[in-house]
Amino acid sequence: MTPVTASQRQRGPGSQAAVACHYAGDPARRPHCTLTAEITLGTVTLCGSCAAARSTLGKGTVPAPLPPGPLTGVLDWVADASAAARQAQLSLSAAVTRARSRGCTRTQIASRPGVTRQAARQRFGQGSLPGPLTRGHSPRPPSGAPPFTATRERTPS
Repeated sequence: MTPVTASQRQRGPGSQAAVACHYAGDPARRPHCTLTAEITLGTVTLCGSCAAARSTLGKGTVPAPLPPGPLTGVLDWVADASAAARQAQLSLSAAVTRARSRGCTRTQIASRPGVTRQAARQRFGQGSLPGPLTRGHSPRPPSGAPPFTATRERTPS
């Protein structure tokens, strides 16, 4: 099932979607991009600002205007990106849990996203990365258990 984005909920099921400019996701390269495409150059869609800033290399290509449509909502884009990040985090946690249950080591798992074993342990926590105890380490108390505190016996004075 494909998730419904915030912009789709706002527009409704039958309305036309905004066409994003090719550079909308790259504000470092095109800081003045207006996000909503106005023309196409083959398969590339550009807003007016990015079309004016394009190199002379493709100037011989005749741009095809796009029909007017709704503007790209940056706040909807933020909401959609946030939802995608949450979904990606859930998927990553599930994959790590499955990998550990299949016997993969923390080092093997950490190498895939390119982080250290320690970073993976911090990111996914002890619960997501179960494994045998190593010599010299003691298990952590279960959550909610009072922490262990050493007390000295008092001798009567």
